[in-house]
Amino acid sequence: MIVNFRGTRGSIPTALTAAEVREKVTSALLASRGKELRSEGQIRAFVEKELPFHISGTYGGNTPCVQIETPSEEYLVFDGGSGIRSLGNEIMSSGSGNKTIHIFISHLHYDHLQGIPFFTPAYIPGNKIIFHGGHENLEDSLSRHMAAPYFPINIDTMGAELIFEKHAPGDLIEVADCQITLYEQDHPGASFGFRVEHGTESVVYSTDAEHRIPAHGKTYPYIEFIKNTDLLIFDAPYTLSQSIGSREDWGHSSNIMGVELAARANVKKLALFHHDPAATDLQMSEFLKHTQKFLSLSQQKIKETRAGIAGMPMPRAHPQKVLIAYDGLKIEIQ
Repeated sequence: MIVNFRGTRGSIPTALTAAEVREKVTSALLASRGKELRSEGQIRAFVEKELPFHISGTYGGNTPCVQIETPSEEYLVFDGGSGIRSLGNEIMSSGSGNKTIHIFISHLHYDHLQGIPFFTPAYIPGNKIIFHGGHENLEDSLSRHMAAPYFPINIDTMGAELIFEKHAPGDLIEVADCQITLYEQDHPGASFGFRVEHGTESVVYSTDAEHRIPAHGKTYPYIEFIKNTDLLIFDAPYTLSQSIGSREDWGHSSNIMGVELAARANVKKLALFHHDPAATDLQMSEFLKHTQKFLSLSQQKIKETRAGIAGMPMPRAHPQKVLIAYDGLKIEIQ
């Protein structure tokens, strides 16, 4: 499987301002002083290899949409935030008609649906769009989402065949050469996480979820849901202090909780997701450094504690990697 992040921002799409772009250019030029940068190749190598990501790139501003490539010719998509628009254009660039696209909707908040009215394949006769979700009112909500006065055309304008399938936790969904299961999460109006398995490979898409006091218990069901997964895409727009302070009960989690749960479940790779729309690229890079430092210190503390207890096995280093997802990031599951 190859995981393509099309949109990673939460709540509302964001865009770089002209001032922010100028600041990136200024920072890059300052960093280039004294460098041998005469050829295009030298310049590109400097930008790609020497500049920090918050200067050379951006974490992006599209709201949630993740595509997972499999050997199947069918498309597998999670959420329909603004990031789904560019995905739709890419799908149609390979020719129109006769495409089957599965879209799994985590929940019905606007930032996870707002790109669907701009999803070009849905307007092309011959295509089949299958919406999957755990909410009873999935079809009605998507229809009202495109009704007047909120949108100029209604969902009936879409020329593709639209199918709505309701699933429940415990159901085994077999699409696109994968097996997919649902997990109900703590979020206003309910949110569903999805575990995707293809052979020995596994990905968990778990956005918009709050993990409260029960998450620290020995028998937290979420641990089984994410156990031993290759990649956990985890809702973490907040620091720990925010998640248990001013933003408690908002339905989201923190970077620290993500590391703790991933470690307990032997997750290989953790991707922080659903970023705060107010966070700048620099702030997000610092957020990542803080998370990686916490992971490193936690692993060292556990190692030292167990080393002092006779017979205690040394811990495995999970998660092996922590990263911040960004628009355009691709991760191949191996």
